[in-house]
Amino acid sequence: MSNPSEPGYRVLMALLFGLSGQPPAWRADAACADTDPELFFDSQHTADALAVCAGCPVLDLCRADHTTWESATRSRRFYASGVVGGTTASSRNQTYYPRKQSREDVA
Repeated sequence: MSNPSEPGYRVLMALLFGLSGQPPAWRADAACADTDPELFFDSQHTADALAVCAGCPVLDLCRADHTTWESATRSRRFYASGVVGGTTASSRNQTYYPRKQSREDVA
């Protein structure tokens, strides 16, 4: 589904990027702009994906954008996977669902 004239494509783009249906302009400057997206969802290459993110000039924008999207869509519960904004699914999950401190941790 990559034909912009298809209704499903337009709906998907609106869900991902808001009413404009266009990705934010900063994405063109992202270190991953020319990287195969599969790298960021392959658990065997997490370190490689994190290395790409580490040198990204728009890392903070990416992380904020994705966190906002995950929070707004509640997708974090169903699709928490991959590396995004220099964070793993596990670290993003800890942001949303922090571990409760035990009595031993407090003492």
